[in-house]
Amino acid sequence: MTGSFACTLAILIAMGARDAPQPASTSEPGGFRRFAGDVAHDYRNMLSLDNLPWALAGAVATAGFAGVDEELREATAEPTPLALKPGGTYGNLAFQFPLAITWWIAGHATNSLRAADTGRDLVRVQVSAMSWTYVIKYAVGRTRPNGDPRSFPSGHTSASFATATVLQEHYGWKLGVPFYALATYTAAERVMDEKHWATDVAFGAVIGVLSGRTVTRHLRGGGRVTLGAQALPRGGEVVVHVVR
Repeated sequence: MTGSFACTLAILIAMGARDAPQPASTSEPGGFRRFAGDVAHDYRNMLSLDNLPWALAGAVATAGFAGVDEELREATAEPTPLALKPGGTYGNLAFQFPLAITWWIAGHATNSLRAADTGRDLVRVQVSAMSWTYVIKYAVGRTRPNGDPRSFPSGHTSASFATATVLQEHYGWKLGVPFYALATYTAAERVMDEKHWATDVAFGAVIGVLSGRTVTRHLRGGGRVTLGAQALPRGGEVVVHVVR
C-alpha cells in the first residue's frame, strides 16, 4: 500500500511538471548509463567546499539541540497524535525509494527530460543519504528514547529532506516548500513517537540536505578544476582545466 501510494504520487507530480522549462544539466538527463559512477562520485563530493557552509550550519544547529534533548523528550512524552502518524510512513524507505524510481520511469514514459533527470537524482540521493546515515548509525550506536538501538541520525528524516532538496533544486520552491514541510512533519513525528532524539532528526536533516545538494551539483554548474604543468623551450606554463 505504501509503495503504491508513492508510485501514484510520483506519476501525478512528474506528469504535472513535464512541460516546465528544462534546466541546464551536464549529466545525461535521466540516463541509466554511468549511474554507478555518479553514485561513487556523490560519496566523494559530499565532503566538498560547496557543501562546507551548509555542513557547518547544520553542525551548529545540531549542537544547539544537544542541551535540550531530554527536555524535549519529556515535553513530548504524551501519546503521538494520530495526525502525525503518516510522517512515519512518508519518511520510510518503503515510500521514498518507490517514489524516486517511479518518478524516473514516469519521466521517460512521458518524454520529459526534466522529470527523468529529477527521478535519476532522487534515486541517487536515497542511495547516498541512506549510506551515510547507516554508516553513522552503526558507528555511533546511540540508544533511542524508546530503548531501541541505532538512533543517531534519523533515517526517516535524512530520506525526506534529501527528497525535498532534490525537488527544490530541480523545480524551485513551488515543490521545495511543500516537500520541506513534509520532511519537517516527518521529523516531528519521529520525536513525538519516541523513535528519535531531537539531535537525531536535526543531523538527519543535515545529511539529507547535503546529499541533495551533492547529487544536484550539475544544476548549479558544479565542476572541478585541475592544474597541470607543461615544459616549454624557454620555460614552462601552468594549465588550468575547468570541467563543468
